[in-house]
Amino acid sequence: MGEEWAQKNAFDRRDLDRNTSVRVLLYDDDVDELDDTSDVGDITTEPTDGNYERKSIDLDSDDFSLTVEDGLLRVEGEVTFDVADTTGTINATAVVSDFQSTIVNDETEAEEHLLFSSTLDIGSQDLEAFTSLTAFPRLDLD
Repeated sequence: MGEEWAQKNAFDRRDLDRNTSVRVLLYDDDVDELDDTSDVGDITTEPTDGNYERKSIDLDSDDFSLTVEDGLLRVEGEVTFDVADTTGTINATAVVSDFQSTIVNDETEAEEHLLFSSTLDIGSQDLEAFTSLTAFPRLDLD
């Protein structure tokens, strides 16, 4: 899904009203075990209580940076979540966006899809130990 979104939003300039906002969420990949065929519906461990909510970030701003890291092109963002009174264990972030898949799912309207996911550098965390948590969603391209 992420590849189709990238082609449509980064390279196909016919859509001048392209979506530049994405949402970041937290989840536990030890349970969900996402792979290249996964979509947002495969995420079952996203927190649902407390102050937690997904964070929106703008791709056309400084919310994301583009660097070269160990020979890889790295896209990385920084997002701080309010997790006061939130329960659950998390160890990963996922970046999602609404778009109409015409290649993979042959959809007739925009739906939410998983663009990419990454594990947290701090490992698995029990959210009850935090009131806020900063995560760095990233994608390495070679």
